Amino acid sequence: MKTPRQTMVTCYAATVLSWCLATLPAQAGAPVHGARAAGMNTAFTAVANDPSAILHNPAGITQLAGTRFYGGATLVLPSSSYRDPDGKTTDTRSQAFFPPHLFISRRLPSGYVSMGLGLYAPFGIGGRKWPDHGPTRYRSIESFIATVAINPTLAVKLASGWSLALGLDYMRALNQAENAVDQSALGAPDGRMEMEADGGGWGYNLGLLYRPGGAFSFGIAYRSGIKVDQKGNLKLKDIAPPLQGLFGGARYRTDVRTSVDFPALVDIGIAWRPASRWIIDVDAEWGGWSSFRKATLDLKDEVPAAGLVDSTVRQDWRDAWAYKTGVDYQVNARLSLRAGYAFLNTPVPEATLTPANPDADQHNLSLGLGWRDGPWAVDGFYNYGYFKKRRVDNAILTGDYRSGIHYLGLSLGWKH
Repeated sequence: MKTPRQTMVTCYAATVLSWCLATLPAQAGAPVHGARAAGMNTAFTAVANDPSAILHNPAGITQLAGTRFYGGATLVLPSSSYRDPDGKTTDTRSQAFFPPHLFISRRLPSGYVSMGLGLYAPFGIGGRKWPDHGPTRYRSIESFIATVAINPTLAVKLASGWSLALGLDYMRALNQAENAVDQSALGAPDGRMEMEADGGGWGYNLGLLYRPGGAFSFGIAYRSGIKVDQKGNLKLKDIAPPLQGLFGGARYRTDVRTSVDFPALVDIGIAWRPASRWIIDVDAEWGGWSSFRKATLDLKDEVPAAGLVDSTVRQDWRDAWAYKTGVDYQVNARLSLRAGYAFLNTPVPEATLTPANPDADQHNLSLGLGWRDGPWAVDGFYNYGYFKKRRVDNAILTGDYRSGIHYLGLSLGWKH
């Protein structure tokens, strides 16, 4: 039988491993990178007809004459609930996030070469907050991720309707996680662990667009994986008195290092224009999420006697596909109406799913509209993501999860 101190060693080790599983990105297909594309549920690879093409398919900026600006933000409202095996339900706290986007494109005087620059959140800005004293607290109280990328792009219009593009990506990512530490074996109230790390990494992207001149167009976009090496710190608070001698007091802090291998992404799309006012696009997106095979956390100052040591944990995410379709109908010279649907397969296996990221297969529905007036354009959209019920029986936390997410976005465009 384990002594109370041995039990605490296990608890602190498990808490460190919770960090490795808590700081993973949201799905890349979130509709937060431009309201026009989001109104079509990001089925936009073969359309790519505004400056947000820099993200969706950079070859599309060859379609845009002159200089164009396109920017805005999206309100993101996530929610999750957990039901334990006894039937008790716990809900996340209300949160709101506002990932912004800004895209600039310019066609050079030759008419064949275009340049672009994008600033956006490629893997979203978001997280979850669970109650401080709920059943999820030892695995997650709060998790948060913020990504931001700057993406210069060069695109060339070739003969016979072909366009090619190459871009460079620099991305920064911030991860934060907080959870409680069970110290009941020592007759003490819960402790608290907080961790934060950030860093940057480089990648590239490619785009291909083919518009032969008829009713159809085809697009392919590739974004490389990006490895982000992160530095940060780990803090412990309210350490139980019997363990304070190991940590040098009731509080402890050490520097940490980790890395996150963000996945490569491939989008393939076909667009059909059955009439002059209609565009129908169908996309398939492959995400190389198997890059999340394991996570490693290196501590500058280990405390082996308390179980606080360098840690590696298996994640074993799998590659996943998303399927999208979107419609754009131009009512008149100024007004456009849009709608879309997407199905996203979850990359997260049951064995490593946690309250910090209770992902599941997802259905997304979107509605959007656009208004044009001279050089100005305004696009808006609403999207709801419904996550299928996820029943989990693993060593982390057994139970049922339900999640949903609302998106409401606005983009403003200008051309010269």
